[in-house]
Amino acid sequence: MKLSDRDKQMLNGMEGQAVQEAMSHLVALGEAFGADEMVKVDSCHLLIDWMLAGDAGLQLYEKFANMKAKLRVHTTVEPIAFDLDRWDEFNLPGEFYEKQKSINLALKKMGAILTCSCQIHFNHNQPKFGDNLAWTEGNATGYANSIVGARGNRESTISSFFAGITGRLPKYGILCDENRQPKIIIEIDRKVADAVSTRGSGTTSSELSLLGMTIGDIAFDKIPAIVGMPKMTNEELKNLFSMCSPALTATLVHLVGITPEAPSLDAAFGGKIPKGIEKKRITLKMLQEARESLSQASTTAVDAILTGCPFKHIYELQEIADLLKDKKVKEGIDFLIFTDRSIMAQAKVNGLQERIERSGARLYQDACPVMFPHRLIHGPNKVFATDSVKMIRLIRGAGKPSWYFGSLVELIDAAQTGKFKVPLRKKGV
Repeated sequence: MKLSDRDKQMLNGMEGQAVQEAMSHLVALGEAFGADEMVKVDSCHLLIDWMLAGDAGLQLYEKFANMKAKLRVHTTVEPIAFDLDRWDEFNLPGEFYEKQKSINLALKKMGAILTCSCQIHFNHNQPKFGDNLAWTEGNATGYANSIVGARGNRESTISSFFAGITGRLPKYGILCDENRQPKIIIEIDRKVADAVSTRGSGTTSSELSLLGMTIGDIAFDKIPAIVGMPKMTNEELKNLFSMCSPALTATLVHLVGITPEAPSLDAAFGGKIPKGIEKKRITLKMLQEARESLSQASTTAVDAILTGCPFKHIYELQEIADLLKDKKVKEGIDFLIFTDRSIMAQAKVNGLQERIERSGARLYQDACPVMFPHRLIHGPNKVFATDSVKMIRLIRGAGKPSWYFGSLVELIDAAQTGKFKVPLRKKGV
Protein backbone atom coordinates (compact mmCIF):
# COMPACT_ATOMS: atom_id res chain seq x y z
CA MET A 1 0.00 0.00 0.00
CA LYS A 2 1.33 3.42 -0.97
CA LEU A 3 1.89 5.64 2.07
CA SER A 4 2.47 9.37 2.08
CA ASP A 5 5.53 10.80 3.83
CA ARG A 6 3.27 11.85 6.72
CA ASP A 7 1.80 8.33 6.92
CA LYS A 8 5.32 6.90 7.14
CA GLN A 9 6.24 9.36 9.89
CA MET A 10 3.22 8.27 11.93
CA LEU A 11 3.98 4.61 11.30
CA ASN A 12 7.60 5.09 12.36
CA GLY A 13 6.61 6.65 15.68
CA MET A 14 7.60 10.23 14.93
CA GLU A 15 4.24 11.48 16.29
CA GLY A 16 4.21 9.33 19.40
CA GLN A 17 3.33 5.82 20.46
CA ALA A 18 -0.46 6.25 20.32
CA VAL A 19 -0.38 7.48 16.72
CA GLN A 20 2.12 4.77 15.77
CA GLU A 21 -0.09 1.97 17.15
CA ALA A 22 -3.18 3.41 15.48
CA MET A 23 -1.45 3.76 12.11
CA SER A 24 -0.01 0.25 12.35
CA HIS A 25 -3.52 -1.16 12.75
CA LEU A 26 -4.85 0.91 9.84
CA VAL A 27 -2.03 -0.21 7.55
CA ALA A 28 -2.80 -3.85 8.40
CA LEU A 29 -6.51 -3.19 7.72
CA GLY A 30 -5.71 -1.61 4.36
CA GLU A 31 -3.47 -4.49 3.34
CA ALA A 32 -6.15 -7.01 4.32
CA PHE A 33 -8.65 -5.25 2.02
CA GLY A 34 -6.15 -4.66 -0.78
CA ALA A 35 -6.26 -0.87 -0.44
CA ASP A 36 -3.83 1.06 -2.62
CA GLU A 37 -3.50 4.12 -0.39
CA MET A 38 -4.73 6.07 2.61
CA VAL A 39 -7.18 8.96 2.42
CA LYS A 40 -7.77 11.99 4.64
CA VAL A 41 -10.59 11.49 7.13
CA ASP A 42 -12.92 14.44 7.68
CA SER A 43 -14.89 13.21 10.70
CA CYS A 44 -15.40 10.24 13.00
CA HIS A 45 -18.28 8.75 14.95
CA LEU A 46 -17.48 6.19 17.65
CA LEU A 47 -19.22 3.44 19.58
CA ILE A 48 -19.23 4.37 23.27
CA ASP A 49 -21.79 2.10 24.96
CA TRP A 50 -20.16 -0.14 27.57
CA MET A 51 -22.51 -3.10 27.01
CA LEU A 52 -21.42 -3.35 23.37
CA ALA A 53 -17.82 -2.21 23.78
CA GLY A 54 -17.32 -4.31 26.89
CA ASP A 55 -14.32 -4.25 29.19
CA ALA A 56 -12.06 -4.63 26.16
CA GLY A 57 -13.42 -1.40 24.70
CA LEU A 58 -13.03 0.38 28.02
CA GLN A 59 -9.43 -0.83 28.27
CA LEU A 60 -8.70 0.31 24.72
CA TYR A 61 -10.01 3.82 25.29
CA GLU A 62 -8.28 4.17 28.67
CA LYS A 63 -5.00 2.88 27.24
CA PHE A 64 -4.92 5.54 24.54
CA ALA A 65 -6.16 8.27 26.88
CA ASN A 66 -3.29 7.42 29.23
CA MET A 67 -0.90 7.70 26.25
CA LYS A 68 -2.32 11.24 25.82
CA ALA A 69 -3.75 10.41 22.41
CA LYS A 70 -5.83 13.18 20.76
CA LEU A 71 -8.59 12.87 18.22
CA ARG A 72 -7.48 15.15 15.40
CA VAL A 73 -10.77 15.34 13.47
CA HIS A 74 -14.33 16.17 14.56
CA THR A 75 -15.45 13.15 16.58
CA THR A 76 -18.90 12.37 17.94
CA VAL A 77 -20.20 9.30 19.77
CA GLU A 78 -23.11 6.84 19.71
CA PRO A 79 -25.88 6.57 22.33
CA ILE A 80 -25.54 4.63 25.59
CA ALA A 81 -27.87 2.52 27.77
CA PHE A 82 -29.22 5.28 30.03
CA ASP A 83 -29.99 8.98 30.29
CA LEU A 84 -26.99 10.60 31.99
CA ASP A 85 -29.28 13.06 33.80
CA ARG A 86 -31.96 10.53 34.81
CA TRP A 87 -29.87 7.41 35.30
CA ASP A 88 -31.77 6.43 38.43
CA GLU A 89 -34.88 5.73 36.32
CA PHE A 90 -33.09 2.88 34.51
CA ASN A 91 -33.07 -0.52 36.15
CA LEU A 92 -29.56 -1.50 35.07
CA PRO A 93 -26.92 -3.56 36.86
CA GLY A 94 -24.67 -1.26 38.90
CA GLU A 95 -21.52 -1.80 36.85
CA PHE A 96 -23.18 -0.20 33.81
CA TYR A 97 -23.07 3.25 35.36
CA GLU A 98 -19.50 3.24 36.61
CA LYS A 99 -17.96 1.64 33.55
CA GLN A 100 -19.91 3.91 31.22
CA LYS A 101 -18.65 6.95 33.12
CA SER A 102 -15.08 5.63 32.73
CA ILE A 103 -15.49 5.31 28.95
CA ASN A 104 -17.00 8.79 28.78
CA LEU A 105 -14.11 10.27 30.74
CA ALA A 106 -11.45 8.60 28.56
CA LEU A 107 -13.05 9.85 25.34
CA LYS A 108 -13.52 13.36 26.71
CA LYS A 109 -9.81 13.48 27.54
CA MET A 110 -9.03 12.64 23.91
CA GLY A 111 -11.33 15.32 22.52
CA ALA A 112 -14.50 13.45 21.58
CA ILE A 113 -17.80 15.34 21.86
CA LEU A 114 -20.21 13.28 23.98
CA THR A 115 -23.22 13.64 21.70
CA CYS A 116 -24.62 10.20 22.60
CA SER A 117 -26.61 10.33 19.36
CA CYS A 118 -27.30 8.22 16.28
CA GLN A 119 -28.51 11.21 14.22
CA ILE A 120 -25.32 13.26 14.31
CA HIS A 121 -25.61 13.96 10.57
CA PHE A 122 -28.48 16.35 11.39
CA ASN A 123 -27.07 18.13 14.42
CA HIS A 124 -23.46 17.65 15.44
CA ASN A 125 -21.34 16.16 12.65
CA GLN A 126 -22.88 17.30 9.40
CA PRO A 127 -21.01 15.89 6.38
CA LYS A 128 -20.28 17.66 3.10
CA PHE A 129 -20.18 16.33 -0.44
CA GLY A 130 -16.97 14.36 -0.96
CA ASP A 131 -16.07 14.06 2.73
CA ASN A 132 -14.44 10.81 3.85
CA LEU A 133 -16.10 9.47 6.98
CA ALA A 134 -15.12 6.94 9.65
CA TRP A 135 -18.52 6.37 11.25
CA THR A 136 -19.93 3.36 13.09
CA GLU A 137 -23.64 4.26 12.76
CA GLY A 138 -25.44 2.69 9.79
CA ASN A 139 -28.41 5.04 9.34
CA ALA A 140 -26.20 8.14 9.56
CA THR A 141 -23.63 6.76 7.12
CA GLY A 142 -26.39 5.69 4.76
CA TYR A 143 -27.82 9.21 4.73
CA ALA A 144 -24.37 10.77 4.29
CA ASN A 145 -23.49 8.54 1.33
CA SER A 146 -26.87 8.57 -0.35
CA ILE A 147 -28.21 12.09 0.19
CA VAL A 148 -25.13 14.27 0.76
CA GLY A 149 -22.60 12.47 -1.45
CA ALA A 150 -20.04 11.93 1.32
CA ARG A 151 -18.13 8.64 1.42
CA GLY A 152 -17.98 6.16 4.24
CA ASN A 153 -18.17 2.49 5.06
CA ARG A 154 -19.81 1.48 8.30
CA GLU A 155 -16.55 1.25 10.19
CA SER A 156 -15.75 -0.87 13.21
CA THR A 157 -15.25 0.71 16.62
CA ILE A 158 -11.51 0.18 16.36
CA SER A 159 -10.96 1.43 12.80
CA SER A 160 -13.08 4.56 13.37
CA PHE A 161 -11.22 5.31 16.63
CA PHE A 162 -7.80 4.90 15.04
CA ALA A 163 -8.91 6.99 12.07
CA GLY A 164 -9.75 9.74 14.53
CA ILE A 165 -6.30 9.56 16.11
CA THR A 166 -4.42 9.59 12.77
CA GLY A 167 -6.84 11.48 10.52
CA ARG A 168 -6.29 8.71 7.96
CA LEU A 169 -8.15 5.64 6.70
CA PRO A 170 -7.38 3.00 4.05
CA LYS A 171 -9.19 3.67 0.78
CA TYR A 172 -11.34 0.57 0.54
CA GLY A 173 -14.98 -0.42 0.16
CA ILE A 174 -17.27 2.40 -0.95
CA LEU A 175 -14.57 5.00 -0.48
CA CYS A 176 -13.57 3.80 -3.98
CA ASP A 177 -15.42 4.92 -7.13
CA GLU A 178 -15.50 1.44 -8.61
CA ASN A 179 -17.32 0.03 -5.57
CA ARG A 180 -20.14 2.58 -5.54
CA GLN A 181 -22.10 1.44 -8.59
CA PRO A 182 -25.39 -0.39 -7.98
CA LYS A 183 -25.74 -4.12 -8.60
CA ILE A 184 -29.53 -4.34 -8.54
CA ILE A 185 -32.49 -2.16 -9.60
CA ILE A 186 -35.47 -2.04 -7.25
CA GLU A 187 -38.67 -0.48 -8.55
CA ILE A 188 -41.17 0.96 -6.07
CA ASP A 189 -44.72 0.25 -7.20
CA ARG A 190 -46.74 3.44 -7.60
CA LYS A 191 -49.26 2.22 -5.03
CA VAL A 192 -46.45 1.76 -2.52
CA ALA A 193 -45.09 5.25 -3.20
CA ASP A 194 -48.56 6.72 -2.77
CA ALA A 195 -49.16 4.75 0.43
CA VAL A 196 -45.98 5.79 2.22
CA SER A 197 -46.44 9.45 1.30
CA THR A 198 -50.17 9.86 2.02
CA ARG A 199 -50.82 7.82 5.16
CA GLY A 200 -51.22 10.91 7.31
CA SER A 201 -50.04 12.01 10.73
CA GLY A 202 -48.43 9.36 12.90
CA THR A 203 -47.80 6.81 10.17
CA THR A 204 -44.83 7.85 8.03
CA SER A 205 -42.08 6.80 10.45
CA SER A 206 -43.29 3.20 10.49
CA GLU A 207 -44.07 3.10 6.76
CA LEU A 208 -40.62 4.34 5.75
CA SER A 209 -38.95 2.01 8.25
CA LEU A 210 -40.91 -0.91 6.79
CA LEU A 211 -40.11 0.07 3.20
CA GLY A 212 -36.44 0.43 4.11
CA MET A 213 -36.39 -3.07 5.59
CA THR A 214 -37.99 -4.51 2.47
CA ILE A 215 -35.44 -2.78 0.22
CA GLY A 216 -32.62 -4.00 2.46
CA ASP A 217 -33.87 -7.58 2.54
CA ILE A 218 -34.05 -7.67 -1.25
CA ALA A 219 -30.71 -5.99 -1.93
CA PHE A 220 -28.88 -7.39 1.14
CA ASP A 221 -25.21 -7.31 0.07
CA LYS A 222 -25.77 -5.41 -3.21
CA ILE A 223 -25.90 -1.62 -3.58
CA PRO A 224 -29.39 -0.91 -4.97
CA ALA A 225 -30.67 1.69 -7.41
CA ILE A 226 -34.18 2.63 -6.31
CA VAL A 227 -36.68 3.89 -8.87
CA GLY A 228 -40.01 5.48 -8.00
CA MET A 229 -39.43 6.82 -4.48
CA PRO A 230 -41.66 9.74 -3.45
CA LYS A 231 -40.28 13.04 -2.19
CA MET A 232 -39.33 12.68 1.48
CA THR A 233 -38.45 14.89 4.42
CA ASN A 234 -35.12 14.50 6.21
CA GLU A 235 -36.88 12.69 9.05
CA GLU A 236 -38.49 10.25 6.61
CA LEU A 237 -35.14 9.66 4.92
CA LYS A 238 -33.61 8.96 8.33
CA ASN A 239 -36.20 6.25 8.96
CA LEU A 240 -35.70 4.81 5.48
CA PHE A 241 -31.93 4.59 5.96
CA SER A 242 -32.31 2.64 9.18
CA MET A 243 -32.19 -0.27 6.69
CA CYS A 244 -28.41 0.23 6.55
CA SER A 245 -28.34 -1.56 9.88
CA PRO A 246 -29.45 -4.29 10.12
CA ALA A 247 -31.12 -5.16 6.77
CA LEU A 248 -28.65 -3.85 4.17
CA THR A 249 -24.93 -4.56 4.53
CA ALA A 250 -23.86 -1.52 2.47
CA THR A 251 -24.30 2.12 3.47
CA LEU A 252 -25.10 3.48 0.01
CA VAL A 253 -28.47 3.49 -1.72
CA HIS A 254 -28.93 5.21 -5.08
CA LEU A 255 -32.31 6.95 -4.89
CA VAL A 256 -32.73 7.91 -8.52
CA GLY A 257 -33.37 11.63 -8.82
CA ILE A 258 -32.24 12.27 -5.23
CA THR A 259 -28.76 10.79 -4.71
CA PRO A 260 -26.03 13.11 -6.11
CA GLU A 261 -24.49 10.22 -8.07
CA ALA A 262 -27.87 9.18 -9.49
CA PRO A 263 -29.67 12.12 -11.14
CA SER A 264 -30.91 9.44 -13.57
CA LEU A 265 -30.84 5.66 -13.65
CA ASP A 266 -28.20 5.68 -16.39
CA ALA A 267 -26.01 8.03 -14.36
CA ALA A 268 -26.18 5.71 -11.34
CA PHE A 269 -24.43 3.08 -13.46
CA GLY A 270 -21.83 5.47 -14.83
CA GLY A 271 -23.72 6.22 -18.04
CA LYS A 272 -25.03 2.82 -19.15
CA ILE A 273 -27.25 0.24 -17.45
CA PRO A 274 -25.60 -3.19 -17.66
CA LYS A 275 -27.42 -5.85 -19.67
CA GLY A 276 -29.02 -8.50 -17.53
CA ILE A 277 -28.90 -6.43 -14.34
CA GLU A 278 -31.11 -7.96 -11.65
CA LYS A 279 -34.46 -6.18 -11.17
CA LYS A 280 -37.03 -6.46 -8.40
CA ARG A 281 -40.32 -4.69 -7.68
CA ILE A 282 -41.79 -3.87 -4.27
CA THR A 283 -45.58 -4.17 -4.00
CA LEU A 284 -48.11 -3.40 -1.27
CA LYS A 285 -48.52 -7.13 -0.68
CA MET A 286 -44.80 -7.42 0.08
CA LEU A 287 -45.02 -4.58 2.60
CA GLN A 288 -48.03 -6.20 4.27
CA GLU A 289 -46.22 -9.53 4.57
CA ALA A 290 -43.17 -7.77 5.96
CA ARG A 291 -45.32 -5.98 8.55
CA GLU A 292 -46.94 -9.24 9.66
CA SER A 293 -43.55 -10.94 10.02
CA LEU A 294 -42.48 -8.35 12.60
CA SER A 295 -45.36 -8.86 15.04
CA GLN A 296 -44.61 -12.05 16.96
CA ALA A 297 -46.23 -12.17 20.38
CA SER A 298 -48.51 -14.73 21.98
CA THR A 299 -50.80 -12.13 23.58
CA THR A 300 -52.16 -8.74 22.52
CA ALA A 301 -51.39 -7.31 25.98
CA VAL A 302 -48.32 -5.04 25.86
CA ASP A 303 -45.94 -4.08 28.65
CA ALA A 304 -44.06 -1.22 26.99
CA ILE A 305 -44.10 1.08 23.97
CA LEU A 306 -40.69 2.14 22.62
CA THR A 307 -40.07 4.68 19.87
CA GLY A 308 -36.96 6.55 18.77
CA CYS A 309 -34.70 4.15 16.86
CA PRO A 310 -33.18 6.07 15.15
CA PHE A 311 -33.63 8.93 17.64
CA LYS A 312 -36.61 11.22 17.18
CA HIS A 313 -35.96 14.64 15.66
CA ILE A 314 -37.71 17.79 16.88
CA TYR A 315 -40.53 17.65 14.31
CA GLU A 316 -41.19 14.02 15.19
CA LEU A 317 -41.46 14.96 18.87
CA GLN A 318 -43.87 17.71 17.88
CA GLU A 319 -45.95 15.08 16.06
CA ILE A 320 -45.95 12.81 19.12
CA ALA A 321 -46.96 15.68 21.41
CA ASP A 322 -49.87 16.53 19.11
CA LEU A 323 -51.00 12.89 18.93
CA LEU A 324 -50.85 12.56 22.75
CA LYS A 325 -53.01 15.63 23.38
CA ASP A 326 -55.59 14.93 26.10
CA LYS A 327 -54.58 11.25 26.23
CA LYS A 328 -53.25 9.27 29.18
CA VAL A 329 -50.92 6.29 29.24
CA LYS A 330 -52.50 3.39 31.11
CA GLU A 331 -51.04 2.72 34.55
CA GLY A 332 -48.41 -0.02 34.41
CA ILE A 333 -47.52 0.63 30.76
CA ASP A 334 -44.13 2.15 29.97
CA PHE A 335 -44.21 4.53 27.00
CA LEU A 336 -40.59 5.49 26.34
CA ILE A 337 -39.41 7.95 23.68
CA PHE A 338 -35.76 8.50 22.81
CA THR A 339 -33.83 11.47 21.42
CA ASP A 340 -30.48 13.22 21.89
CA ARG A 341 -29.38 16.16 24.03
CA SER A 342 -29.59 18.86 21.39
CA ILE A 343 -33.13 17.86 20.44
CA MET A 344 -34.10 17.49 24.11
CA ALA A 345 -32.97 21.06 24.72
CA GLN A 346 -35.24 22.24 21.94
CA ALA A 347 -38.07 20.04 23.23
CA LYS A 348 -37.79 21.68 26.66
CA VAL A 349 -37.70 25.23 25.29
CA ASN A 350 -40.71 24.56 23.06
CA GLY A 351 -42.72 22.83 25.77
CA LEU A 352 -42.74 19.49 23.97
CA GLN A 353 -41.22 17.48 26.80
CA GLU A 354 -43.82 18.80 29.22
CA ARG A 355 -46.65 18.07 26.78
CA ILE A 356 -45.38 14.54 26.12
CA GLU A 357 -44.73 13.65 29.76
CA ARG A 358 -48.06 15.10 30.87
CA SER A 359 -49.62 12.02 29.25
CA GLY A 360 -47.51 9.63 31.33
CA ALA A 361 -45.00 8.95 28.56
CA ARG A 362 -41.30 9.60 29.25
CA LEU A 363 -38.83 11.36 26.96
CA TYR A 364 -35.18 10.41 27.39
CA GLN A 365 -31.90 11.69 25.96
CA ASP A 366 -28.59 9.82 25.52
CA ALA A 367 -30.20 6.40 25.89
CA CYS A 368 -30.85 3.90 23.10
CA PRO A 369 -33.16 0.94 23.81
CA VAL A 370 -30.95 -1.28 21.66
CA MET A 371 -28.22 -0.78 24.28
CA PHE A 372 -30.38 -2.08 27.16
CA PRO A 373 -29.47 -5.54 28.52
CA HIS A 374 -32.97 -6.82 27.73
CA ARG A 375 -32.12 -10.43 28.50
CA LEU A 376 -31.27 -9.39 32.08
CA ILE A 377 -33.93 -6.80 32.88
CA HIS A 378 -36.90 -7.82 30.70
CA GLY A 379 -36.51 -11.43 29.64
CA PRO A 380 -38.35 -13.07 26.75
CA ASN A 381 -41.97 -12.78 27.93
CA LYS A 382 -42.52 -9.03 28.20
CA VAL A 383 -44.33 -7.75 25.10
CA PHE A 384 -43.11 -4.51 23.51
CA ALA A 385 -44.45 -2.46 20.59
CA THR A 386 -42.57 -0.05 18.32
CA ASP A 387 -42.64 1.76 14.98
CA SER A 388 -39.00 0.83 14.27
CA VAL A 389 -37.96 -2.22 12.26
CA LYS A 390 -34.37 -1.63 13.35
CA MET A 391 -35.32 -1.79 17.02
CA ILE A 392 -37.19 -5.08 16.64
CA ARG A 393 -34.49 -6.82 14.64
CA LEU A 394 -31.59 -5.75 16.82
CA ILE A 395 -33.29 -6.36 20.18
CA ARG A 396 -34.69 -9.72 19.11
CA GLY A 397 -31.12 -10.79 18.64
CA ALA A 398 -30.36 -9.62 22.18
CA GLY A 399 -32.93 -11.89 23.79
CA LYS A 400 -36.19 -9.94 23.50
CA PRO A 401 -38.39 -11.78 20.97
CA SER A 402 -41.95 -10.64 21.74
CA TRP A 403 -42.89 -7.57 19.67
CA TYR A 404 -45.63 -5.74 17.82
CA PHE A 405 -44.85 -3.37 14.95
CA GLY A 406 -47.15 -0.47 14.17
CA SER A 407 -47.59 3.22 13.49
CA LEU A 408 -47.40 5.94 16.14
CA VAL A 409 -51.19 6.07 16.07
CA GLU A 410 -51.36 2.35 16.86
CA LEU A 411 -48.66 2.67 19.54
CA ILE A 412 -50.49 5.49 21.31
CA ASP A 413 -53.71 3.48 21.24
CA ALA A 414 -51.86 0.53 22.80
CA ALA A 415 -50.35 2.83 25.43
CA GLN A 416 -53.85 3.94 26.47
CA THR A 417 -55.51 0.52 26.44
CA GLY A 418 -52.65 -1.83 27.28
CA LYS A 419 -53.47 -3.91 24.21
CA PHE A 420 -52.17 -3.82 20.66
CA LYS A 421 -54.91 -3.98 18.04
CA VAL A 422 -53.64 -6.20 15.25
CA PRO A 423 -55.01 -4.59 12.07
CA LEU A 424 -57.10 -6.74 9.78
CA ARG A 425 -55.48 -7.46 6.43
CA LYS A 426 -57.20 -5.66 3.59
CA LYS A 427 -58.75 -7.85 0.91
CA GLY A 428 -56.44 -8.26 -2.07
CA VAL A 429 -53.40 -6.87 -0.23
